[in-house]
Amino acid sequence: MVGIIDEAQLFYPLGTRIKIGNNYGTVKYVGEVSGHIGTWLGIEWDDGMRGKHNGIVDGKRYFQTQMPTAGSFIRPGKLGPCATLEDEARERYLNYNASNVDATLIREAQASLQASLFEVVGMDKIARKQSKFEQLTEVCVDETPVNAAGYLKDLTQLTTLNLSHTLIWNWEIVASITQQLPSLDNLNLSSNRLVLPTETQIAELAPAFRNLKHINLRNCGLSDWKDVMQTALLWPDIESLGLQENALSQLAVVDCERIFRQLRELDLHRTKLMDFDQVVKLGNIRTLRLLNLMENGIEQLQLPDCEPQSKLNIFVSLEQLNLLHNPIWNEADAFNELDKLPQLKRLNKTPHLKSNFDEMFSKAVASIAGLQFVNKAKVSPEERRGAEYDIWKKYALDWLQANKLGADARRDFYKKHRTYLLIVNKYGSPADFVPLIQAKQSNLIKVRIQYQQTGEVWEKKVPRMITVQTLQGLIMKRFRITGVTPTLCYIDAKRPELVVRLENSAKTLDFYSVQEHDTVLVE
Repeated sequence: MVGIIDEAQLFYPLGTRIKIGNNYGTVKYVGEVSGHIGTWLGIEWDDGMRGKHNGIVDGKRYFQTQMPTAGSFIRPGKLGPCATLEDEARERYLNYNASNVDATLIREAQASLQASLFEVVGMDKIARKQSKFEQLTEVCVDETPVNAAGYLKDLTQLTTLNLSHTLIWNWEIVASITQQLPSLDNLNLSSNRLVLPTETQIAELAPAFRNLKHINLRNCGLSDWKDVMQTALLWPDIESLGLQENALSQLAVVDCERIFRQLRELDLHRTKLMDFDQVVKLGNIRTLRLLNLMENGIEQLQLPDCEPQSKLNIFVSLEQLNLLHNPIWNEADAFNELDKLPQLKRLNKTPHLKSNFDEMFSKAVASIAGLQFVNKAKVSPEERRGAEYDIWKKYALDWLQANKLGADARRDFYKKHRTYLLIVNKYGSPADFVPLIQAKQSNLIKVRIQYQQTGEVWEKKVPRMITVQTLQGLIMKRFRITGVTPTLCYIDAKRPELVVRLENSAKTLDFYSVQEHDTVLVE
């Protein structure tokens, strides 16, 4: 019996990854189970509902699981054979015909061609690519029983390797792969469970990762940020790191002299980072340019305090921030906070339930001085001018009152509306609008409508709440315009240098702040 146990322990050391059907697990125990003959493997399943217990059987604990029903005992003989990366790569990329061309390559080609079907010539092209093993630049062996390297010296041109959903379980295995692939710079280890490397292992293995630039550790069971920082010592000069779908809720300031020295992109989407104060702890990563925080349940953004006309000395290189699908409840406050970041140019965000994209877009552009893109939509000079003009008029009364109350009130106002002083410097004092705001507004306004093609002018009283689409219909009838619906913009009567496009036909003139005697240009 001892010999059998030793053999099982040799083949299945603690931490080994196994797969039965579509279920992955980790070996937590090897040995006898009281009352049952033979050798057993104690497994903690990735799916916490897959097992029957938490490692305790008949009152005796054999191993520990995170979930109460994640544990099972199985016989070693129930497990299928494992494979090397070399064997799986050769099987997938050399033994091909028209029916077994790698599905991943098909998906890549479909995406690049935006096509769902291939002609035979397309399949042959992919097959030829797969046949030249030594010329492969990308290899994908996801969802295979790979748990060792094999001989990989023929893959001299390989730059991208997908090892997601395999049975790789420690960094020694990963290092034995990467040290044979001198051109490899992109490594996907998603959905594997890797044993935390020790300090000794880090010192020995780090040279094998010196050429890597991109690592994806999506859904790798990471829940402690200290484990992330410990593992990152293996690849301190990584440029892109994916940690999405790991249960990370608490972060810590990193030692950028030891790790993340050149980190440019960090993906933390769909983790458990609900508190933005935790995100702020990453602000000392001075090389970081892109941060993905999508789907994290963040409700409020709060950055450290700074003077209204100053920028923070954190996230000093951050240009792109993804906040899509976070329930941020106060957009205006959030955008005002983000203006504190010195280099922010691209923002991705889902509109608040009580807002829409156009309203969110206008708030963001007016509140974040350097913003150039919102959800991939480029901010045009006209859109920026219109957004700034709206906020200029909207807070005119508050600005005037703050100035009357003195320096402290003025400073508080500028802290709440950080870009307002820049807007005042650009467009002048908004004091002229204060009496208009205080007075009760008529439901009708008189506007000049100028048809540029003929120069004809039509003065017309229209409701403030008339939509641009309805106004377009009136204009087409008045000027006998047929065919293409005309585009409209308006010139402010008091500041004729301001031209605002009426781009959204569903919005009202009031939304665009059209006032009495403004001129609507028909293009």
